[in-house]
Amino acid sequence: MSKITIKQRRLVVRSALVLVWICLGALLFVLNRGHSLLVDNHDVEALNLRAPDMIKITIDRIKPVEFFRRDRDIFGVGGGRHRVRVEFSDGAPAFEKTFSLPLMPDMFLLSIPKMINGVEPFYEVFRTEPEIPREDEQTQP
Repeated sequence: MSKITIKQRRLVVRSALVLVWICLGALLFVLNRGHSLLVDNHDVEALNLRAPDMIKITIDRIKPVEFFRRDRDIFGVGGGRHRVRVEFSDGAPAFEKTFSLPLMPDMFLLSIPKMINGVEPFYEVFRTEPEIPREDEQTQP
């Protein structure tokens, strides 16, 4: 029977601790990944959807914000799973939706009319600049 020396035991314990720290860091990154969520209350003319006139939106546990038709506001959210609650000013029952965002893009556009009417996808990646191919990527005739 082989006997494990103190040096070997220390090496195993230290290696296990390093592995635990790396796994913990990866887990915290995935769970706390922040996104910018641009909430949009514009009419969707392509689908003939009208935006609600006046609503109050709560995302996760962030302070509620009032939106009028054609309003847009940005929310900084953390994590991948979010809950949106829409309260209507006309007395209609509140609407709640829970959804998950992908890990990598930083900014998403959430369409309230699409979401409350059940149109998928109701969010999309928001790009601040149009993607223009570089000169060296364009094909030469």
